[in-house]
Amino acid sequence: MLFCRFLGLVFLGFGLVVLGADVAAAYSSDDGFRLSALGEWWFAIHPDSLQLLQPAVERHLSPALWDPGIQSLLEWPLALEALALGALFLLLGRPWRRL
Repeated sequence: MLFCRFLGLVFLGFGLVVLGADVAAAYSSDDGFRLSALGEWWFAIHPDSLQLLQPAVERHLSPALWDPGIQSLLEWPLALEALALGALFLLLGRPWRRL
């Protein structure tokens, strides 16, 4: 339970940092506000592992898992994904009362 709350706080903090980076990028450019995707961040950090992910998933798991599932997650905004995961872990880690 404590580990879930810790993970929730870590993901919430990371989501806020990414959101802050997106806001700072919007102020420094004239393109306007845009949330960056998970795939963009992953490609900026380690492009080789991202390029190896698709063949590995399609070969070892299932080709149908890549196209509607993982590819969609890579295109969604990273800040929203991290904030949602943080909220989910905090919800799972909260103390439950018996009725």
